[in-house]
Amino acid sequence: MVIIEDEEAHFQLMERAIHKEFPYASIDYFKEGALCLQRLDEISPDIIITDYLMPGMNGIEFLEALNQTDKDIPVIMITGQGNESLAVQAMKLGARDYLVKAPNFFILLPGVIDKVVCEQKLKEELRRSEEKYRILFDNFIDAINIFSKDRRLLDVNKKLIQLSGYSKKELLSMKVEDLYSVSVRSTIEEKIQNLLREKEVPVFETYLFKKGGDKIPVEIGFSALKNCYGQEIVFQGSIINITERKRAQEQVRILSQELMKAQEDERQRLSRDLHDLVAQDLSALKIGLDTFFDDQNEVCPARRQKVVQLSEIVRWTIMNIRNMAYSLRPPNLDQLGLSKTILHYCEEFYSSTKVEVDFFAAGIDDVKLDSDTEIILYRLIQEGLKNVQKHADATHVTIRLLASFPDIILRIEDNGKGFEVESRLASAVNEKRMGLRSMEERITLLGGKMKIQSCPMKGTKIFIEVPGKVNNIDRQEKNLDC
Repeated sequence: MVIIEDEEAHFQLMERAIHKEFPYASIDYFKEGALCLQRLDEISPDIIITDYLMPGMNGIEFLEALNQTDKDIPVIMITGQGNESLAVQAMKLGARDYLVKAPNFFILLPGVIDKVVCEQKLKEELRRSEEKYRILFDNFIDAINIFSKDRRLLDVNKKLIQLSGYSKKELLSMKVEDLYSVSVRSTIEEKIQNLLREKEVPVFETYLFKKGGDKIPVEIGFSALKNCYGQEIVFQGSIINITERKRAQEQVRILSQELMKAQEDERQRLSRDLHDLVAQDLSALKIGLDTFFDDQNEVCPARRQKVVQLSEIVRWTIMNIRNMAYSLRPPNLDQLGLSKTILHYCEEFYSSTKVEVDFFAAGIDDVKLDSDTEIILYRLIQEGLKNVQKHADATHVTIRLLASFPDIILRIEDNGKGFEVESRLASAVNEKRMGLRSMEERITLLGGKMKIQSCPMKGTKIFIEVPGKVNNIDRQEKNLDC
């Protein structure tokens, strides 16, 4: 440490008091502040104790000169007379403490030194922690921003600067919502209010608008930080560029759609072959069995009965094959349209299960949907009714299919025994049940969404919303008409 004191007797008293508490302390002594400043680089003190009144520069002037250097050395100011304005001035210039040369001054000095040294150590640890934080903050793989309660951006890392195309100066003049569309502002406000209530805030997806106007898909998460950036509470936004994820999801969706289309094409081929080939051949066989004894006058009754039984077996086989062909690809879909085909299926469902189905469609016949959308809507209703038959113990089902531009809305509701939605979905995955999962996959292929509401003994409601994709040929014809 360094002591600057023009009276050597006072220096010796201070030195004695310091060595009593800190026997291994190294002390450099100067009678003038200027001499100390000249040798700062050489001695590198941990603490400086300086008198106020000295020849040459006084203690205040010494503090001012010290502030001109890049040294962060704690200073304790001492003076022979108590002066409040002098103490305030010294503290404003960076002095860590101020002592008056009272009778007990030499007793108090070691304790003040110990306090100042501890504070300096804490300050150094804090500085190192802040440096580590800054390195981590700036080089973190995700784009991060810190913003205040009034949404002003307080800090941003390098990744956000790179992602947004704005400079750091430009970003710090913006509000957090300036990076996103107007439609997402209410979502941001809701997330922030939930954070203030200490509620869990899940991540969400939206688009980030770059400086040039381009937008990129991102996943955003918000968290609250207390007592940071000089404020009671601030918020941290973590932004992940999900462009590659979205591209991969789109590729999976296209591939799945192609796979499902291939499956439907194969179903259609099998349905046609079963109906046109196998069923027709069996029909010919049945006719042959029915007329087998027409040119014979005397036939053993047992033989005639045996042929009748074989003919009946063939008849049931023909019926089963035709039902199989119909389930693979309903021929009415191409001939009668979606609404009438579904109505016909509902009537057959009632005939076989005795579960009443109230089906109503509105606006569907006025929209020429593409074949993929039509068959998926049909399969969704087919799968929904199968689930009712297997699991619901229902006596009545209501189905509503509405064309509400630009979407198609499907609602399936039953009066069955219901279930706990979350536990059922979890068990469906564990038990590899394909009902609801198959419906979700089909809806995802169309870019739609599904919501399930159910409670034990209160039935089940399934709400489905998918984009109403128009047949390309129909769209081209409309464009030509325009």
